[in-house]
Amino acid sequence: MKRLVTLGAAGALLALLVLVAVTIRPRGAASTRASTEADAAAGAPIRLPAGARGKNPITTVLVQRTALAPDLDLVGSATYDGDRVAIVGPLVAGRVITLRARPGDLVRAGQVLAEIESPEAGQAGAAYLTAQAHTRLSEANRKRERELAERNVSSVREREMAEAQAEADDAGLHAAEQRLMALGLGPAEIKALAEGRGRAGRVALRSPLAGMVLQRSITVGQAVEAHTDAFRVADLSHLWVYLDLFEKDLEYVRVGQRAELRTVSLPGVMFPSVVAFVEPRIDDATRSARVRIEFENRGQRLRPGQFVTAHLHGLASDATEPVLAVPATAVVTIEGRTAVFVEGEGGAYLRRQVDLGRPSGDLVEVRSGVGAGERVVERGAFLLKSEQAR
Repeated sequence: MKRLVTLGAAGALLALLVLVAVTIRPRGAASTRASTEADAAAGAPIRLPAGARGKNPITTVLVQRTALAPDLDLVGSATYDGDRVAIVGPLVAGRVITLRARPGDLVRAGQVLAEIESPEAGQAGAAYLTAQAHTRLSEANRKRERELAERNVSSVREREMAEAQAEADDAGLHAAEQRLMALGLGPAEIKALAEGRGRAGRVALRSPLAGMVLQRSITVGQAVEAHTDAFRVADLSHLWVYLDLFEKDLEYVRVGQRAELRTVSLPGVMFPSVVAFVEPRIDDATRSARVRIEFENRGQRLRPGQFVTAHLHGLASDATEPVLAVPATAVVTIEGRTAVFVEGEGGAYLRRQVDLGRPSGDLVEVRSGVGAGERVVERGAFLLKSEQAR
């Protein structure tokens, strides 16, 4: 009986030891796996072969605190320069008799785009010629009365009446000339009419600026009313861009601030520009204000209506309190997360996931992931990224 009790106690002790061993072993394995995953997340040390470093030198910079002027990245679209676009149309009713420009044509300032024939302009032309004839007659009469008055042949009253009539006819001629100009005739056309070379009733539609004809909405023989929009002309060598600026970023944008414009259709091409205007009103629906950028569109590479991104350089006056910052070239994206490579001991490099803040020029704020005094890879980060991916 004692032997059976002893064997039973030994069996119970053995079972207890086995249970403890089974319980402890999984915990140790789980702890090992968690440590391994943490090391992987932090980045396993990377050591490059000497040959790879010789062909692709790696440079590092010290992480330190610095005052940053926050940059802004905004989006918007290009449009015509409001000062360099024109709607051309007749100032008098008539009928289109000739067309001299088509959409896409480049035109000079003052170039004739079309001609119309107008009864109203014809009447104004006839009135001008009549006023011109009266002026000639009254001027001749004034000259004659002056000569007669000097010889005491004519009375002073007759001379004064001749003077008054000449002045009245001069005023009538000037009024008739202004009437023709109001209907769209230029000085050269009025002069030709006065010399008998012009045609009364014909009015030319001229472009007020040099540029491209964007639109033509009239045809030959068409009857048009005054102020019909016949042509649209724009100078595309200078454009405006309107950007959407959110309310929280209003304090970081000023007139005269430098900006760089880019578009997906021209990768790698940058258009230097400046901020020309910041709307003082906030849109109720979008809670944003519009920013107008003006720039020279050399070669007309950017087109009105095109989607544009703008990078606005921060102003020194808006510099923040000193924050940790690293060069933008040090930051890489791995599996959708931003990271940098930190210089370790013995020529090794460790990958660190970082949380970034505002960019400023060539630097970017780092909110977490590295500390002051550490050295991060500035040149060669993509080489280390490729090496780690093997």
